[in-house]
Order: sequence, then C-alpha cells, then structure tokens
Amino acid sequence: MLRSNYVTNSSLYFRVFTEQQCEEIHMATLEVLERVGVLIHHPKALELAKKAGAFVDGERVKFPAGLVEKCIRSAPSRIVLCDRDGNRKMFLENNKSYFGPGPTVNYTLDPFTGERRYPTINDTCRASRVMDALPNIDFQMDFGTARDVQTEIADVLMFEAMVNNSTKPIVHWGFTSSNYRTMVDMAIAVRGSLQELQNYPFLCFYSEPITPLTHDVDAIEKTMFMAEHFLPCINTPAPLAGATGPATMAGNIVLANAECLSGLVIHQLTREGAPFVMGGVVTIMDMATTQITYSSPEFSLMAAGMTNMAQYYKIPMFSTAGCSDSKCVDQQAGIDIATNCLMAALSGGNIVHDVGYMESGISTSLLQLVIADEVIGQVRQIVKGIEVNRNTLAVDVIEKVGPGGHFMAEEHTFNNFKKEWWFPSIFNRGRFDDWTAQGQPDLAELAKKKLQNIIDSHQPKPLNAEVKNKIKEIASKL
Repeated sequence: MLRSNYVTNSSLYFRVFTEQQCEEIHMATLEVLERVGVLIHHPKALELAKKAGAFVDGERVKFPAGLVEKCIRSAPSRIVLCDRDGNRKMFLENNKSYFGPGPTVNYTLDPFTGERRYPTINDTCRASRVMDALPNIDFQMDFGTARDVQTEIADVLMFEAMVNNSTKPIVHWGFTSSNYRTMVDMAIAVRGSLQELQNYPFLCFYSEPITPLTHDVDAIEKTMFMAEHFLPCINTPAPLAGATGPATMAGNIVLANAECLSGLVIHQLTREGAPFVMGGVVTIMDMATTQITYSSPEFSLMAAGMTNMAQYYKIPMFSTAGCSDSKCVDQQAGIDIATNCLMAALSGGNIVHDVGYMESGISTSLLQLVIADEVIGQVRQIVKGIEVNRNTLAVDVIEKVGPGGHFMAEEHTFNNFKKEWWFPSIFNRGRFDDWTAQGQPDLAELAKKKLQNIIDSHQPKPLNAEVKNKIKEIASKL
C-alpha cells in the first residue's frame, strides 16, 4: 500500500531541549572552555593538549572550539558491550536504554534484617548473582565498596567477584591506572587476548573529574589508559547545583558538559576513535538539609538534559535512575524509582546506573533492586509504545465477533496477548480473597520472597576453572 508522508512513532520519547537549545548549551560550553578552561594535573595530558593547539598556562588549559569539535567528531557514535562469553548485549547507540546498579557506596541495607551496615566482599558476590538472575538488570556494578578486604585493592577484588558470579557486562571503576591494568589483565585472561577483549569488551571503566573544572592525576591517567587500550571509557562529572555548580539547571549542565568535553579531548588526543561514553550525575543540593538529592525533579530533568546533549553530539550517554533519597524500602522509594526510571527511558540514556541506590547514594538495597527490576519491566512496556499494523488494528476479528460478542475464544487473542501485554512477577493484580488467603503480603514482602528464591536457587554460569585460577593468581600479585 502506498502512503505519502506517513510518519510513525516506533516508541515513546521525551526531550528537555530542542535542537536549537542544545546548540545554545554547546556554544556556552565552548565559551567556558575557551575563556575559563580547566585545571589538568597531569604532565603528559598537558603536553598532548599543548601539542594539539590548546592554550596551556601552567596547569590551566583553555581549549579552542575547533579542537573540541574535532574530538567530538572523532569519538564513535556507538559502542557495543558484550557479556563474559562474548555475546553482544548492550548496543549503546541512539535512544537504547540499559539499566543496572551503582558502585562505591559506604553502606548496604540488609534485605532480611533491615540493618544498615558496611558492605563485604560476600555482599558483592551475592549482589552479582542476583543481578545475573534479574531479567531487567542489563549490567552489573559492585553495589557498594567492600570493607572487609584490603582497601587499596578493593576495586580489583570486587571486579574478580563480579567476573566469577555473573556473565553480564561489567561497568566498574578503579583507584588507579595500575589497578585498571590489573583488571584489564584479568579480562584478557577471560577473553584470551587484548584484541579479543577490544573486539568483544565485557567491561567499561569510568573516571570522574573534580567539579568544578578540574582533572586530577588519577582521573585523567585512567581516562588515558582506557584510550590507549581502546576499551570503553566513561567520563562522569557530578556537579552539585548550588554548591559545586551554578544554582540554575542550564548552568549546571554547561559546567558538567565542559568537564565532560575537556576529558573527551584528552581521551581522543591519546588515541583517536577510542570508545568514549559521556556521563553526568548532575543534581542539586537540598538547601534545607545540604544533602545531595538522588530523586528530585531537577535530578531527572538534568539527567535528561545531559542525555539530550550526548544525543546532539552522537556520543553514548551514562545516565542515572532507579535510585531514591528514602532511607528504607517504602512508598517514597517506590515513587522515586518509578519516576526517574521512566524519565531515563523516555529520554534515551544508554547506560542507566545506580538502580537500587538509597539514602541519596549513601547505601544500597538488594530488596530495592528487585523492586526496581519490576519497575523497569513496566517502564520498558510503556516506552515500547503501540504498534499499528493490519494485525494489531484487528478489524477482521472485530467484524467476526460483532456486536455483543466476546474475544476470549478467538485465535487472534491467543496469538497476541502474550506479545502485547506485560506480566508482573511481584506486583499484585490478584483478587482480594486470594491476597487475603496468602496473608495479605505487601510489595516488600513479595520482593523479599523473590530475592530469597534467587539466592537459594539461581546458579550463574560458572567461569572456566583454569581461567578462574588465572584471575585469582593475577589478583594475588597485588
């Protein structure tokens, strides 16, 4: 059938900025980088910048617009992350969103006792197995810094734990480029060679500038290390509006963007075309409490705004959602994660992290992660939108049933309801009498039961014993 000027929405979407507003923010960012510049505490990075045409005065670097835009163009517009076995799983391109937890927090909420305590390496292993089982958690992060291991190598030992307990892609961090090297060596042991790891990367490491406008030695060195090895790297600034960033949302985004793009320049000057992911945990300080907010409306708006900028540059985006300022798994936590997960998916952030964060990013909750997995499933169904074609319009079956009939026995119903509808695993849609007979469980109880079942019965695919021993040997040399 011929249809002139026919336009479809293949999914729902949401934008904070128009193309013209993105251009305004880009120009303001270039002005900051040219007029203000950034501090870079790394001799080799300073040398690279100066050689490329940046204006270097001591450790202060000002970037001409042409250099910044050249590096934007050289960064790839898509990155594919694989699982441990080399299967291509996460296509970081366009508006495709993938959800996972967060790293490096100080506390965890025990899912069965409610105790707020320090995370252990056993928590890392357990969380990894749970992430492996949850269908809407696409990648893994350490979910809290283990405090019962040697501090200087906690990052390496948690990476080892994740490699051993799940096949899903790993998004991680490290204290130093030396620890990055150790973890990359472990990943090479899994894939067999650096080239195989580059072709089928199951890891993506990140570093953070210091807001405002500062790249310290460790952060920029880690960024350069990942570029040198042609492995995916995230640069994720975290300006806090009203404290380390301007009080206006647009100004905070300009600051974060300047930090991100200055990191991108050094990254691309290190190795042109190396895979780079823009990031940004961009939020506000609550002036009443001086707390960082992980679920304010401004938090979701600025995350979507940063995503729009990444889309403007055609660079993958590291976004944030599935988190709450609540101190326990309660109604506030549920509202928070539902709101910011929907916002992240509608705006099209690619790697959406910090699912299961509580207490403004100070603690994690496995129970909340299980609930968030359910929320993400629902969100994905909403974002998928409504397919319109001859089959879904259902004119023939409407004619067949006619006035006063029903569709329950129709083959069209049988063929389509499982494809069209989303089915929850813990959200309760049952009858009141059935719910009463089950003891009137609330959502937290149902999530706890599902979590216990995963812990008791889920067995992730084991790592090859020879490779596992090789990884252990690499870690033992630290």
